[in-house]
Amino acid sequence: MHLSPISTLSKLASLFLFGAMVAGSAVRAEVPAFVKESLYSPYAAPVASVVPTLAADVVIIDGGLEQGLRLGMVCSISRGLSSIGELIIIESQSDRAAGLILELVDDSTIQAGDIARVKTIQNS
Repeated sequence: MHLSPISTLSKLASLFLFGAMVAGSAVRAEVPAFVKESLYSPYAAPVASVVPTLAADVVIIDGGLEQGLRLGMVCSISRGLSSIGELIIIESQSDRAAGLILELVDDSTIQAGDIARVKTIQNS
């Protein structure tokens, strides 16, 4: 049995359309919440203390490599719901890290108990 080129083209077009509809519905499906949750650390840790030095204040963070804090990462510092500044990680060990202050919001100071959270870009 021989199919005409128009019949073959019509069947291919309908298969393509069906495939596109199936793929489109899969893309719009709701993503379960556990997929968005990290299997690793939350990339955040509390500030333990701020040590003043002659050159700059060093922020000691009560968390390090185990919380995902790596050398060169930029962290935002927050107190409650307010962002108060940014720092860069200059040293990180398994359970401690140190950072230098990059920026502070007007009249803010970093204190023990503030939260350092790695700044990330989230794709939607």
